[in-house]
Amino acid sequence: MRSPIITTPLLGILTLTHTLTSSSVGAQNITQTSSVSFSATPVSTTVPSATVAADTPVPGQGDYPPVQYLCENGSNTTYCPGVLLQDVQLAGIFPDSKTFVDKPTNGTLNDTLAAFNALGSNLTVGTMETFVESNFKGEGLDLEQIPIEGFVQNPAILDNISDPIYKAWTSIVNSYWTLLIRETNESSICNGQCDSSLIPLNHTVVVPGGRYREIYYWDSRWIIEGLLKSELYNYAWNLLQNMMDFIDLYGYIPNGGRKYYINRSQPPVFVQMLDAYIKVTSNTTILERALPLASAELEWWANNRTFNYTSPFTNKTVLVAHYAVNNSAPRPEGYVEDYETVTGSSPALNDSAKAELYSELATGAESGWDYSSRWCKQPLLNATDNNPALRTLNVKAIIPVDLLSLLSGDHTLLANLYDLYANSTGGSAPGNNSTISTGNSSSSTASSPAFYHRQQAQLFQDAILDLCWDPAKSWFYDFNTTSNSRSNVYTPAGAWPLWQNITPNELVNNETKALEFVSGARFLLGKYSGIPSVASLLATGLNWDFPNSWPPHVHTTIKAFENLGRHYPNASTLSNLTIPYSQVVNGQLGVEEAELQPQPASTIGNVSLQTQEAAGKPWPLALSIEYANRYLGAAFCSWYSTGGAIEGLLTQLPLSELNATGTYTAGQSGVMFEKFNATDTDAAGGGGEYTVQVGFGWTNGVVLWAAGEYGQYLPSPTCPMIPIIEVNGNGNSSVYSNGTTVNGTGPIENSSSGGNATSSLLFAGYRIPRED
Repeated sequence: MRSPIITTPLLGILTLTHTLTSSSVGAQNITQTSSVSFSATPVSTTVPSATVAADTPVPGQGDYPPVQYLCENGSNTTYCPGVLLQDVQLAGIFPDSKTFVDKPTNGTLNDTLAAFNALGSNLTVGTMETFVESNFKGEGLDLEQIPIEGFVQNPAILDNISDPIYKAWTSIVNSYWTLLIRETNESSICNGQCDSSLIPLNHTVVVPGGRYREIYYWDSRWIIEGLLKSELYNYAWNLLQNMMDFIDLYGYIPNGGRKYYINRSQPPVFVQMLDAYIKVTSNTTILERALPLASAELEWWANNRTFNYTSPFTNKTVLVAHYAVNNSAPRPEGYVEDYETVTGSSPALNDSAKAELYSELATGAESGWDYSSRWCKQPLLNATDNNPALRTLNVKAIIPVDLLSLLSGDHTLLANLYDLYANSTGGSAPGNNSTISTGNSSSSTASSPAFYHRQQAQLFQDAILDLCWDPAKSWFYDFNTTSNSRSNVYTPAGAWPLWQNITPNELVNNETKALEFVSGARFLLGKYSGIPSVASLLATGLNWDFPNSWPPHVHTTIKAFENLGRHYPNASTLSNLTIPYSQVVNGQLGVEEAELQPQPASTIGNVSLQTQEAAGKPWPLALSIEYANRYLGAAFCSWYSTGGAIEGLLTQLPLSELNATGTYTAGQSGVMFEKFNATDTDAAGGGGEYTVQVGFGWTNGVVLWAAGEYGQYLPSPTCPMIPIIEVNGNGNSSVYSNGTTVNGTGPIENSSSGGNATSSLLFAGYRIPRED
């Protein structure tokens, strides 16, 4: 059974009022910031609850992991691997391993350890339940939600959206930032009086949502994209300052804002965030602090995650990078899952093999793709049990194409930012009296840090084009050092080189070859009804595999299409954007057509696999429109099917029709999921080691970005099993645009979750029963 919940009033709800817009000379719009009100709503905290008899012995006693010196320098804490943490976690008193490590202690660390030691040996589940309930506070209380300041109710992006429903819904998503903005709760900072895993930060943070109660590194790349579209520039600035504080403190940016994360990082996107901020705001004053710290972060990657490798294709030695975490214990936030993965192996692993698998598990988490068929030697062992595949993790031996792309792009952007700073100040770059290590040697950057970073960018680009680019398959793949060959797993990571402007010559000079590059994307657009940038085509049950589609990949794939659009400004138009499997470049997708997962007919409904708005457009733009439309459709439809409504414009589905996808819970008024299902636009993604999360920072960010960039092309939202139709005032009849009349949709009761609809139109949805 699940643990009971207690609530504490900490969160808040934003109430939108009005925005005044006036026209001035030159057709400039002056938008007056809306007023907002802030009221407390509950945050859930979990109390320990035994799922077995209280006198059941806690498993694993006497078999504890070695000290992890990268967690609080190996000191004895409640949230680092050790005796206390293992006994609590393996007692099974919380459904999520992350819950306990986010709980501060009631008293000092010494008092807590003394209370634990007094329990003696032969601990039972009931003993641990009582111990935790007596000695720990609620999780998440160390950060508090605060009212949003400077909220812009009608940011300029809304003017770019043609469809009234999408426009009003995007306005609602724009307001969701207030649910995710936090600051350190000063009253909860321990200062020696208690023990907490939180890394206190000096500036406001934007959290992803759900179990992710703190700041996260690579999530923030797409959160900042949304903040900039929302014109919340101060919060974007605060986000960057927090990242710089991390580099000041640790020399790099950890996975997230908890001390148990400091043994690993995540995909290095800080320079990307900094560049995006400056492009929008033109605020170069941040560079005085940011440039030396951005260089320091890339130096950490050079010193800790790069090595030289001899290419089997050219016999050249190239500079490469990989994810690699020094770890020999379960991850604190995934303790039970990791412990069961490692100790449940048959035959049993020896100590060195256990340590290596724990390292691989942590390394997979550093990649952000925890976990994926990309990293497994045998990913298809058991689609209903992740553990067999996870025991074949080989992450450290993989040279990830997206990591190399980021590092090349980071160095290029950083070189450009150094030039920008020099041009704007008329002087030399800040912090240029240092020496930057390349991982194998050191290079003086006193004369030109921009020159150094361009050199590094070129080295990584050379490695990508040598090891990862497959000209025969016309796609980029990871490189596997174990097999000394390219992987054949097709993933959206293969589009990241083009996102970072690394384009093979074959694609630049030959439009036919460029079309070959997108042949897989075109096929998937027609194969599945949801977001085509699916994490992989292998249904392993892992979090970053089929059928899950993730918001960052929509952004990066569209940016790759935009790259090709710049190379082919007069690209041809295609009579049919989708193609059959037979027209995909041979071997590109890595699986035969018969091996592909099917698209269930029951979840296609009335979804059109192509939009009229993309017809007649140059193919790079047409693909971008289609991918943006699929993404916004998935985010909107899953929101609507979980209770969403727009006051005065779109009615909430009847309660009896809200739980068809199994993702609605009582009281919801529209949910933004962290991931989506490529075969079912109405539903969230699934799989992995935790339940699907809601909130959700990067989902909201990519919605705002896609709506801002492609809103003028969006048709009305089409949800597969939920037709949305215009209705008359009493709701007794509804008429499709094609003239079809549907009677008996029921009276309209506007249960609203926000939004300022000014249209006289009124829409309602109704559920088509799903066939089993």
